[in-house]
Amino acid sequence: MQAGQYDTVIRGGRVIDPASEVDGELDVAISGGKVAAVAAGIDATNAARVIDASGQIVTPGLVDLHTHIYWGVTYWGIEPDPVAAVSGVTTWLDVGSAGSYTFPGFRRFIVEPSRIRAFALLNLSAIGLVAPTWELSNPDYLNVDLAESIVNENRDLILGIKARIDRNTTRGVGLLAVERARELADRVGLPLMVHIGSGPPTIREVAGLLRPGDILTHCFTGGDMRIMDEDGKVLPEIQELQKRGLVLDIGHGGGSFS
Repeated sequence: MQAGQYDTVIRGGRVIDPASEVDGELDVAISGGKVAAVAAGIDATNAARVIDASGQIVTPGLVDLHTHIYWGVTYWGIEPDPVAAVSGVTTWLDVGSAGSYTFPGFRRFIVEPSRIRAFALLNLSAIGLVAPTWELSNPDYLNVDLAESIVNENRDLILGIKARIDRNTTRGVGLLAVERARELADRVGLPLMVHIGSGPPTIREVAGLLRPGDILTHCFTGGDMRIMDEDGKVLPEIQELQKRGLVLDIGHGGGSFS
């Protein structure tokens, strides 16, 4: 493209793009809604708009791997587009807001109209996160066959399975929820994310059902399902799983830390 034929030039910012190993004070030229050039000293003489990014960081859209964006339907949930505009997060992974009963609405009313790019983990509970507690306490909601069909109908969006495991969600069903989540993840060939907090069950019981590639979220919880022993050392079971590929996810919010 010839000099001056850009819609927008972002000048003088620190451009960081890990994918292309770029980290330096550069200009970014945009044409037709796409990045046309990244270089020092781009000619912006005839650009329709010039943005001075001096002292700022310029990056591709960021990815947030632990979000809840089923606004208006779930207990936790924000509208992603307004937040994306001020945070730079353009790709959002919703981790279990929707279950098999509510996922069609999540796709129709959240994903499709949004400007951001969204993916999801399907909640094992068919009702998803409509309330802060009890979603796994009724075995009728732990329908593996139905959840499997929802995954197969939405493989372009669903990247894994989610189960919140602590005493406030399982309410006495024990390991049944983890076992069914494991069964579902194995059937559909996707990773399982398990939320931990305060048991029962115990962290050791949960760890026995995790596989390489699974995710343990809120891993630094202060609840009794924490991954450290009384001496502050990571449990041997967790160390071994992590060596084999278990992913430890901090999660979000102050409640994720002990």
